[in-house]
Amino acid sequence: MMSRRYLLPLLPLLLLPAAAQMPTSFDASGDSALAQAGVPENRAADGEPVNPRLMGMEIPLLDPSSDTVSYNGGKFDVGNNALLRARFEKYLHQVPDDSAESRRYRERINEILKITRRAGSTRAEVGSQVLVKVGMGLYEISEYPGDDGQAGSLASAIVSALDAQRANKRRDRSNAQLDAEIDKLVRKTNSYNNRNTHRSNAASRGPVSTKAGSPPKSNEYIIGVNTKDIAAKEATKVKNEAANEAAIALSKLNYQSMLVGFLMQRRFDHAVIGARSYRHIFRDGDTQLNLKEDSDANKLFVGVGGMPPTINTIDSLASNARRDVDRNIEAVHSLLAQNKLGDATQHLIEAVAIGEYMQSVMTFPAEARQRIARYWDLRKRSLTALNARDYGTVEGIADEMKKMDADFDDSMLRSYCAGRMRQSDLCIRNAMKALQAGNEEEFNKQIKEAGIIWPRNPNLEEGAKKLSKLDSQDPARDEFRQLLQAREYRRIFDNQARYEVAAIDPELRDKYKEVITLVSTIDVMLTELAAAAEHDKGMGPCMAYEKLLARQKADERFAADDKFRDALHGYAVQAHDFVQALADAAECEQRREFGSALSCYYRAQCLYPASDLAKEGVERVTDIILKATY
Repeated sequence: MMSRRYLLPLLPLLLLPAAAQMPTSFDASGDSALAQAGVPENRAADGEPVNPRLMGMEIPLLDPSSDTVSYNGGKFDVGNNALLRARFEKYLHQVPDDSAESRRYRERINEILKITRRAGSTRAEVGSQVLVKVGMGLYEISEYPGDDGQAGSLASAIVSALDAQRANKRRDRSNAQLDAEIDKLVRKTNSYNNRNTHRSNAASRGPVSTKAGSPPKSNEYIIGVNTKDIAAKEATKVKNEAANEAAIALSKLNYQSMLVGFLMQRRFDHAVIGARSYRHIFRDGDTQLNLKEDSDANKLFVGVGGMPPTINTIDSLASNARRDVDRNIEAVHSLLAQNKLGDATQHLIEAVAIGEYMQSVMTFPAEARQRIARYWDLRKRSLTALNARDYGTVEGIADEMKKMDADFDDSMLRSYCAGRMRQSDLCIRNAMKALQAGNEEEFNKQIKEAGIIWPRNPNLEEGAKKLSKLDSQDPARDEFRQLLQAREYRRIFDNQARYEVAAIDPELRDKYKEVITLVSTIDVMLTELAAAAEHDKGMGPCMAYEKLLARQKADERFAADDKFRDALHGYAVQAHDFVQALADAAECEQRREFGSALSCYYRAQCLYPASDLAKEGVERVTDIILKATY
């Protein structure tokens, strides 16, 4: 059976969606020890289910040995949970609430708790001095900001419950008066019935003498009226009794709902005061919580160790929580005195998670909070660095944590980091071997793997320096850079077997491929144009010239190739008339002699009808002439 101690800190989590799985402490893989051993995470080592179920899901259980919670088949680090982490960090940076007003508030709370504890075994009447003192004390402290109005709400609930019972007493007194009136009417009715019976018997014996002019009186009418009055008063009694039952049931439901709310909100002082006051308000001995059988609230109380949902359950849970919180705070002070910050931090996390509003938590000293905050910050940074695979930083943080807490166990952390760092170095070594062998694919694969394992591995930078050094000592790469700068693409292409070593260098690989692709494209294009010019000796050179000219304008690198320039010059000579016509047209157009320019463009079009240059020139000059924009 699980301990209540490990359920109460997680009550807020029951009201949240299922948490995402988080890695355990200092384990970036997120695998627990059981998972690494091949045991499913939602089962113990013997294969049996770990957690009981509540509200259709598993109850989160805290494992203090690893500071993790098993929940819905997964495990997550309590200290690395976003909700608890945010609340705990907010608490660490808050100023302890130890003002004069806060001290008065705590003193009054303790006085009220003492009153309810001493009066727990008395048989005080409803509305006794106990409730008067409790109510006055609650109203007095309700103005304190840290109370958030909870004391006033509890006092109002007590007053409302007492008002309901006073109303019930008034109805009870009314019913007692109605009983007396009904008895009186019944006696009168019986008396009239007896008179009628007497008269009937006398009539059967003979005539009865009456006063002259006065007929015998009948009591039937009076009996009927009395019977109606009796029935009306009986109905009023039933109505009052039903109102009493409804009022007391509603009053209990409202009061019990507030107590359950205090428990779920971790307002344990208020829950204890309210539960103990319940016995003085409702004296019928019924402390059963009026919860629907299939409701989540009922499942909560029934599911915790099979405890029945009663007012005593609330009192017990709240009292145990208060005691656990105070003991945790005492343990934190003791551990801090021994410089055991790791254990002190975990005890303080549990104390804050259980009793955020408890007096011992709210008044925890600022200096102690700052010590734990520094340790907590290192712990958070170590988890962040570990998830980022920055193992060097993790080891440095571990050294600092070891200085702050001599009991800090960093063996698992250092072993994990050392293994991953050696694995990354091994990949770099394999990459350097691949580089020397000219195996580009293996080099890239090993370097990528080394960076994934340890992105900030200093040997990665050293490897880059070695690679740069190899580049500077390689004559072929130096020649490649010089030829590339001089735009001698043809020489690189003609000796590509020599300069293929540049493809291993990530910096030169893309440029090498570009040069080979460029020259190959030029050769293929020149071959196709030569065949077309040979096939049509009249218009073929014109077409080839125009194609080369357009390609040169699109990419100036083509003009750097000797074969390209020679081919362009050769086709210009073969298509001399066409080239001259285009040149004359451009010259006339520049001198704004648009008629002559149009004539030259038409001449070029006649020599090569498919010319795009001639067609564009005709359209451009014609548009200028027609629109008279010149």
